Amino acid sequence: MTIHTSSIIHPDADLAPGVKVGPFTTIGPNVKIGEGTIIGPNVLIEAGTVIGKDCGIFHGASLGGEPQIFNFKNVPATVEIGDGTVIREYVTIHRSGNENGVTRVGKGCLLMAYSHLGHDCEIGDQVVIVNSTSLAGHVIVEDKVFISALVGVHQFVRIGKYAMVAGLAGVNQDVLPFSTVEGNRARLLSANAVGLKRANFKPDVRAAIKKALKFFAQPELNTKQALEKIEAEIEMFDEIRYLINFVKNSSRGVTK
Repeated sequence: MTIHTSSIIHPDADLAPGVKVGPFTTIGPNVKIGEGTIIGPNVLIEAGTVIGKDCGIFHGASLGGEPQIFNFKNVPATVEIGDGTVIREYVTIHRSGNENGVTRVGKGCLLMAYSHLGHDCEIGDQVVIVNSTSLAGHVIVEDKVFISALVGVHQFVRIGKYAMVAGLAGVNQDVLPFSTVEGNRARLLSANAVGLKRANFKPDVRAAIKKALKFFAQPELNTKQALEKIEAEIEMFDEIRYLINFVKNSSRGVTK
Protein backbone atom coordinates (compact mmCIF):
# COMPACT_ATOMS: atom_id res chain seq x y z
CA MET A 1 0.00 0.00 0.00
CA THR A 2 1.33 3.41 -1.03
CA ILE A 3 -0.13 6.66 0.33
CA HIS A 4 1.25 10.08 -0.57
CA THR A 5 2.24 12.06 2.49
CA SER A 6 -0.03 14.98 1.56
CA SER A 7 -3.20 12.88 1.55
CA ILE A 8 -5.58 12.67 4.52
CA ILE A 9 -6.84 9.18 5.35
CA HIS A 10 -9.30 8.76 8.21
CA PRO A 11 -8.08 6.16 10.72
CA ASP A 12 -11.35 4.22 10.31
CA ALA A 13 -10.85 3.81 6.55
CA ASP A 14 -9.98 0.28 5.41
CA LEU A 15 -7.49 0.18 2.54
CA ALA A 16 -6.52 -3.27 1.25
CA PRO A 17 -3.00 -4.31 0.24
CA GLY A 18 -1.81 -2.88 -3.05
CA VAL A 19 -3.93 0.27 -2.88
CA LYS A 20 -2.18 3.43 -4.08
CA VAL A 21 -3.30 6.94 -3.11
CA GLY A 22 -2.02 10.05 -4.88
CA PRO A 23 -1.32 13.47 -3.41
CA PHE A 24 -3.91 15.77 -1.80
CA THR A 25 -6.61 13.11 -1.68
CA THR A 26 -9.07 12.88 1.22
CA ILE A 27 -10.60 9.57 2.32
CA GLY A 28 -13.28 9.64 5.01
CA PRO A 29 -14.34 7.29 7.80
CA ASN A 30 -15.58 3.75 7.14
CA VAL A 31 -14.45 3.87 3.52
CA LYS A 32 -13.41 0.47 2.14
CA ILE A 33 -11.09 0.20 -0.86
CA GLY A 34 -10.28 -3.15 -2.47
CA GLU A 35 -6.91 -4.60 -3.33
CA GLY A 36 -5.03 -3.11 -6.26
CA THR A 37 -7.20 -0.01 -6.64
CA ILE A 38 -5.37 3.18 -7.61
CA ILE A 39 -6.66 6.52 -6.31
CA GLY A 40 -5.32 9.58 -8.13
CA PRO A 41 -4.57 13.07 -6.79
CA ASN A 42 -7.17 15.48 -5.42
CA VAL A 43 -9.85 12.80 -5.04
CA LEU A 44 -12.55 13.09 -2.37
CA ILE A 45 -14.03 9.83 -1.06
CA GLU A 46 -16.59 10.48 1.64
CA ALA A 47 -17.79 8.42 4.59
CA GLY A 48 -18.99 4.87 4.00
CA THR A 49 -18.05 4.60 0.33
CA VAL A 50 -17.09 1.07 -0.79
CA ILE A 51 -14.76 0.62 -3.77
CA GLY A 52 -13.91 -2.82 -5.17
CA LYS A 53 -10.69 -4.37 -6.38
CA ASP A 54 -8.54 -3.12 -9.25
CA CYS A 55 -10.45 0.09 -9.80
CA GLY A 56 -8.97 3.32 -11.13
CA ILE A 57 -10.14 6.62 -9.66
CA PHE A 58 -8.68 9.60 -11.53
CA HIS A 59 -7.92 13.07 -10.22
CA GLY A 60 -10.68 15.34 -9.04
CA ALA A 61 -13.33 12.62 -8.69
CA SER A 62 -15.83 13.07 -5.85
CA LEU A 63 -17.50 9.93 -4.50
CA GLY A 64 -20.09 9.60 -1.76
CA GLY A 65 -21.08 13.25 -1.41
CA GLU A 66 -24.48 14.41 -0.17
CA PRO A 67 -27.34 14.02 -2.64
CA GLN A 68 -28.57 17.21 -4.26
CA ILE A 69 -31.96 17.24 -2.57
CA PHE A 70 -33.78 20.19 -1.00
CA ASN A 71 -34.05 19.86 2.78
CA PHE A 72 -31.90 16.73 2.78
CA LYS A 73 -31.47 15.21 6.23
CA ASN A 74 -28.04 13.74 6.78
CA VAL A 75 -28.87 10.04 7.11
CA PRO A 76 -26.34 7.20 6.81
CA ALA A 77 -26.11 6.06 3.19
CA THR A 78 -23.38 5.02 0.79
CA VAL A 79 -21.93 4.53 -2.66
CA GLU A 80 -20.68 1.13 -3.85
CA ILE A 81 -18.31 0.70 -6.82
CA GLY A 82 -17.74 -2.75 -8.33
CA ASP A 83 -14.43 -4.42 -9.15
CA GLY A 84 -12.47 -3.21 -12.16
CA THR A 85 -14.45 -0.02 -12.68
CA VAL A 86 -12.65 3.09 -13.96
CA ILE A 87 -13.81 6.54 -12.84
CA ARG A 88 -12.19 9.33 -14.79
CA GLU A 89 -11.48 12.98 -14.02
CA TYR A 90 -14.04 15.02 -12.05
CA VAL A 91 -16.74 12.37 -12.01
CA THR A 92 -19.30 12.92 -9.23
CA ILE A 93 -21.30 10.11 -7.63
CA HIS A 94 -23.69 11.01 -4.81
CA ARG A 95 -24.76 8.67 -2.06
CA SER A 96 -28.37 7.57 -1.57
CA GLY A 97 -30.90 9.98 -0.19
CA ASN A 98 -32.50 7.18 1.87
CA GLU A 99 -31.37 5.92 5.23
CA ASN A 100 -29.01 2.97 4.67
CA GLY A 101 -29.61 3.30 0.92
CA VAL A 102 -27.00 2.69 -1.77
CA THR A 103 -26.03 4.35 -5.02
CA ARG A 104 -24.46 1.45 -6.89
CA VAL A 105 -22.07 1.06 -9.84
CA GLY A 106 -21.35 -2.44 -11.13
CA LYS A 107 -18.21 -4.23 -12.24
CA GLY A 108 -16.05 -3.30 -15.20
CA CYS A 109 -17.71 0.05 -15.89
CA LEU A 110 -16.12 3.13 -17.45
CA LEU A 111 -17.36 6.54 -16.31
CA MET A 112 -15.64 9.20 -18.38
CA ALA A 113 -14.67 12.70 -17.33
CA TYR A 114 -17.27 15.03 -15.78
CA SER A 115 -20.06 12.47 -15.82
CA HIS A 116 -22.48 12.59 -12.90
CA LEU A 117 -24.55 9.94 -11.11
CA GLY A 118 -27.28 11.27 -8.88
CA HIS A 119 -28.48 9.68 -5.66
CA ASP A 120 -29.90 6.16 -5.70
CA CYS A 121 -28.79 5.34 -9.24
CA GLU A 122 -28.18 1.67 -10.02
CA ILE A 123 -25.63 1.00 -12.75
CA GLY A 124 -25.11 -2.54 -14.02
CA ASP A 125 -21.92 -4.26 -15.14
CA GLN A 126 -19.77 -3.17 -18.11
CA VAL A 127 -21.62 0.09 -18.60
CA VAL A 128 -19.91 2.97 -20.43
CA ILE A 129 -20.95 6.55 -19.67
CA VAL A 130 -19.19 9.15 -21.81
CA ASN A 131 -18.00 12.66 -20.91
CA SER A 132 -20.35 15.19 -19.29
CA THR A 133 -23.40 12.94 -19.18
CA SER A 134 -25.68 13.39 -16.17
CA LEU A 135 -28.04 10.87 -14.62
CA ALA A 136 -30.64 12.23 -12.21
CA GLY A 137 -31.64 10.36 -9.07
CA HIS A 138 -33.06 6.83 -9.11
CA VAL A 139 -31.98 6.06 -12.69
CA ILE A 140 -31.44 2.36 -13.46
CA VAL A 141 -28.94 1.45 -16.17
CA GLU A 142 -28.77 -2.26 -16.93
CA ASP A 143 -25.74 -4.29 -18.05
CA LYS A 144 -23.63 -3.38 -21.09
CA VAL A 145 -25.37 -0.11 -21.88
CA PHE A 146 -23.44 2.59 -23.76
CA ILE A 147 -24.44 6.20 -23.04
CA SER A 148 -22.72 8.79 -25.23
CA ALA A 149 -21.55 12.30 -24.33
CA LEU A 150 -23.65 15.23 -23.09
CA VAL A 151 -26.74 13.13 -22.41
CA GLY A 152 -29.30 14.11 -19.78
CA VAL A 153 -31.38 11.35 -18.17
CA HIS A 154 -34.53 12.16 -16.18
CA GLN A 155 -35.02 10.75 -12.69
CA PHE A 156 -36.55 7.27 -12.38
CA VAL A 157 -35.75 6.38 -16.00
CA ARG A 158 -34.67 2.81 -16.72
CA ILE A 159 -32.30 1.97 -19.58
CA GLY A 160 -32.47 -1.66 -20.70
CA LYS A 161 -29.44 -3.85 -21.24
CA TYR A 162 -27.40 -3.56 -24.45
CA ALA A 163 -29.06 -0.23 -25.29
CA MET A 164 -27.13 2.67 -26.79
CA VAL A 165 -27.99 6.32 -26.17
CA ALA A 166 -26.59 8.73 -28.76
CA GLY A 167 -24.83 11.96 -27.86
CA LEU A 168 -26.82 15.05 -26.81
CA ALA A 169 -29.95 12.98 -26.16
CA GLY A 170 -32.54 14.08 -23.62
CA VAL A 171 -34.02 10.92 -22.11
CA ASN A 172 -37.28 11.27 -20.16
CA GLN A 173 -38.79 7.81 -20.73
CA ASP A 174 -37.46 4.28 -20.36
CA VAL A 175 -35.09 3.13 -23.11
CA LEU A 176 -35.91 -0.26 -24.61
CA PRO A 177 -33.25 -2.95 -24.21
CA PHE A 178 -31.19 -3.69 -27.33
CA SER A 179 -32.20 -0.36 -28.89
CA THR A 180 -30.50 2.81 -30.08
CA VAL A 181 -32.12 6.14 -29.22
CA GLU A 182 -31.18 9.67 -30.20
CA GLY A 183 -32.44 13.23 -30.09
CA ASN A 184 -33.94 15.68 -27.63
CA ARG A 185 -36.43 14.43 -26.68
CA ALA A 186 -35.02 11.00 -27.35
CA ARG A 187 -36.72 8.79 -29.91
CA LEU A 188 -36.25 5.17 -30.94
CA LEU A 189 -33.90 4.91 -33.90
CA SER A 190 -33.21 1.20 -34.41
CA ALA A 191 -31.78 -1.90 -32.83
CA ASN A 192 -28.26 -1.57 -31.45
CA ALA A 193 -27.07 -3.80 -34.28
CA VAL A 194 -23.34 -3.29 -33.77
CA GLY A 195 -23.56 -3.87 -30.02
CA LEU A 196 -25.61 -7.05 -30.42
CA LYS A 197 -23.23 -8.45 -33.02
CA ARG A 198 -20.20 -7.68 -30.87
CA ALA A 199 -21.90 -9.42 -27.96
CA ASN A 200 -22.29 -12.55 -30.13
CA PHE A 201 -26.08 -12.64 -30.21
CA LYS A 202 -27.16 -15.33 -32.67
CA PRO A 203 -28.40 -14.07 -36.06
CA ASP A 204 -31.96 -15.33 -35.53
CA VAL A 205 -32.13 -13.60 -32.14
CA ARG A 206 -30.80 -10.36 -33.62
CA ALA A 207 -33.39 -10.55 -36.37
CA ALA A 208 -36.20 -11.12 -33.85
CA ILE A 209 -35.06 -8.15 -31.74
CA LYS A 210 -34.86 -5.93 -34.82
CA LYS A 211 -38.38 -6.92 -35.90
CA ALA A 212 -39.77 -6.34 -32.41
CA LEU A 213 -38.27 -2.88 -32.14
CA LYS A 214 -39.68 -1.95 -35.53
CA PHE A 215 -43.17 -2.57 -34.16
CA PHE A 216 -42.51 -0.05 -31.38
CA ALA A 217 -41.27 2.47 -33.92
CA GLN A 218 -44.42 2.32 -36.05
CA PRO A 219 -46.44 5.49 -35.30
CA GLU A 220 -49.74 3.82 -36.09
CA LEU A 221 -49.22 1.28 -33.26
CA ASN A 222 -49.54 2.18 -29.61
CA THR A 223 -47.47 0.28 -27.04
CA LYS A 224 -50.18 -2.26 -26.31
CA GLN A 225 -50.69 -2.99 -30.01
CA ALA A 226 -46.94 -3.34 -30.56
CA LEU A 227 -46.75 -5.88 -27.74
CA GLU A 228 -49.65 -7.83 -29.19
CA LYS A 229 -47.95 -8.04 -32.58
CA ILE A 230 -44.67 -9.14 -30.98
CA GLU A 231 -46.40 -11.89 -29.01
CA ALA A 232 -48.31 -13.05 -32.10
CA GLU A 233 -45.60 -12.84 -34.76
CA ILE A 234 -42.14 -13.28 -33.19
CA GLU A 235 -40.54 -16.40 -31.78
CA MET A 236 -40.31 -16.23 -27.98
CA PHE A 237 -36.58 -16.19 -27.44
CA ASP A 238 -35.51 -15.32 -23.89
CA GLU A 239 -34.48 -11.88 -25.14
CA ILE A 240 -37.95 -11.22 -26.55
CA ARG A 241 -39.59 -12.29 -23.28
CA TYR A 242 -37.28 -9.94 -21.42
CA LEU A 243 -38.16 -7.09 -23.82
CA ILE A 244 -41.89 -7.70 -23.32
CA ASN A 245 -41.54 -7.79 -19.53
CA PHE A 246 -39.43 -4.64 -19.60
CA VAL A 247 -42.21 -2.76 -21.38
CA LYS A 248 -44.98 -4.16 -19.19
CA ASN A 249 -43.08 -3.09 -16.06
CA SER A 250 -42.24 0.41 -17.29
CA SER A 251 -43.49 3.12 -14.96
CA ARG A 252 -42.66 6.08 -17.25
CA GLY A 253 -43.53 4.68 -20.66
CA VAL A 254 -40.91 3.71 -23.24
CA THR A 255 -39.00 5.77 -25.77
CA LYS A 256 -40.55 5.21 -29.22
